[in-house]
Amino acid sequence: MSVLGVVLRIRPEHLETVLARLVGMAGVDISHNPGDGRLVLVMEDVAEASAAAQLGAMALWPDVLGTSLVYEYSGPDAPAPLAHHEAAQGWRTRLTELDTPIS
Repeated sequence: MSVLGVVLRIRPEHLETVLARLVGMAGVDISHNPGDGRLVLVMEDVAEASAAAQLGAMALWPDVLGTSLVYEYSGPDAPAPLAHHEAAQGWRTRLTELDTPIS
């Protein structure tokens, strides 16, 4: 499972439109809305999409000026990475090899 803390920046005149979209999204909670175009969201993986995929989709919404990932947690219950990510994450297995005592 992944949990993301995100700041979404929106033009204030589009705030209600974006809020209506966010309320209907599974795994997305609006934790703070000062009313000035900033939203603080807590997002988690759901069956339909990962939190990261949902954040990427939000960044493409025409009413969104920007997204900032503030916090990310991926615990042991997180889904396995896709095959195309494995090569980029190979350094993790090489680090465990360094922990092995040399005889």
